[in-house]
Formats: sequence, C-alpha cells, structure tokens
Amino acid sequence: MHSFFLHPRFLLGVVILGTARERVSHAYAYTYEPPGRDPTSIDNARSSERSVVLTSDNFDELTEGKLVFIKFYSPYCPHCKTISAAWDELASYYRGPTDDGDDNDDMVKGNNKDILIGSIDCSDSPGGKDLCVRFEIVGLPTLLYGDASLGGIYLEEYGGEKTFEDMKSFAANALVPKCNPGRLDACPHDTRIEMETYMAMSYQALDDKIKGMEKDKEELKASFKDMFALLQRKYDEYVREKETQILMAKVNLRLIKEIIATKG
Repeated sequence: MHSFFLHPRFLLGVVILGTARERVSHAYAYTYEPPGRDPTSIDNARSSERSVVLTSDNFDELTEGKLVFIKFYSPYCPHCKTISAAWDELASYYRGPTDDGDDNDDMVKGNNKDILIGSIDCSDSPGGKDLCVRFEIVGLPTLLYGDASLGGIYLEEYGGEKTFEDMKSFAANALVPKCNPGRLDACPHDTRIEMETYMAMSYQALDDKIKGMEKDKEELKASFKDMFALLQRKYDEYVREKETQILMAKVNLRLIKEIIATKG
C-alpha cells in the first residue's frame, strides 16, 4: 500500500533503466575511476563543494521540512565541472551571512533557512551512490528540486539553463511551499480538510477508495465513449444531409442556367 505515494519519477526511472540488475549495474558505474586521474584533484573537487553535502546517512535528517535544489554529480564527469562554479555561487547565495567580516558579502538576499542547496556525489560509495540509486539518476549532472517531504518523493528534475542567474531566478519561483500531504500548512482550508480526511483513513480504506475512483473513472470513460459514438452518428447524418442539399442546389442551379440559355 505504500506504493500509493510513489512519485511518477520513481516509476519512470524503472521504465528507463529496465530491470533491477541493470539499474544496480548503472549505479556501480558511478564508482568507476578512470585510469590516470589524480586522486588529489578528485578529493579537492569534492571538498570544494559549497553546497550541503548529502549522503544516505544524513539526507532525511538535513532535508526534513526543507525546499531543496540538489545536484547529483561526479568529480570524474566533465559536464559536472562546467556547472560547478555556478552551483557554488548559488549555494553561497542561499547559505546566508558569513563570518568573514565583509558586510557586502553578508547581504545575501536569497538567504532562507527553509531552503537547502545540496550536492550528492554519485561516485562516493556507499553514501552518495545509494542516493543516486534511490532517485533513479541515469545521467550526470542531474538537478532535482522541490519539497523534500516524505523522503523526497515530490522532487522533480530541473531542465533549464545551468547558469547562476538562471538557476537563481528559477529557485526564487520554484522553491516555495506547495500544498501536499507533507506540507498541509501550505494548503487552502478545504483542501487541507480533504487531505486530513484521507490521512486519517486506514490503508485498506484508502485502497478501497482508489479502487472505487478507478471504477468511476472507467465508467465515465465508457459513458463518454457511448456519448461520442452517438454524437458521431448525428454528425455523420448532418454531413450527409448537407451534401444532399448542396447536390440538389447544384442540380437546380444548373437547370436554371440551362433554361436561361434556352431563352436566350
């Protein structure tokens, strides 16, 4: 019954990756270290991240109740490196005042304690890699955003430009509280009452409710199918009637023209 709350993204990931074996194999590919890479530079890339480093050990704790923007990356990924500077700038923008004594740097307009800018290293096994498997990450870098309630089932993929200004503008509009079962305080009164009613129901009652709604949906589809068929027959009759009248008008018009020619 817990599958009732699965986000479509999780289901889509299953379709894209195929079997469970293929998904695990793909995830292990994140841990592959190309030969000739300098381990020190890789460690530097990881340690230079200004966003909150998330792993399977701290993800739920650090993101609880947060609106998040998360980068899934690997220090071995060239495309990840191209957005690292912009991502660090975004993380600094939302990180809030620092203690470096620079008043200008401390004026962070985007500072918001309810927003978390994070990063997950898919090549970091097991902590980062496990999260990349959990969220069905199939390409790097991948950016997910949204409400982290209920373990992140509401997260969606960001598909915009990956410059600082573009991501900042997007975050300002997208990272706002939205009504869902994990954030009832953002819901209109009537919607909240409805959600609380569902949340108070047992799993069996919810399952029965789903089956009833699915049955109603199928009956509605069948009803509209019958109605459409009736309308289609009516339409076909009107088309035939129109064509008959047009044909008669053409015959009468030709006859009148022939009579006029005869009189001439």
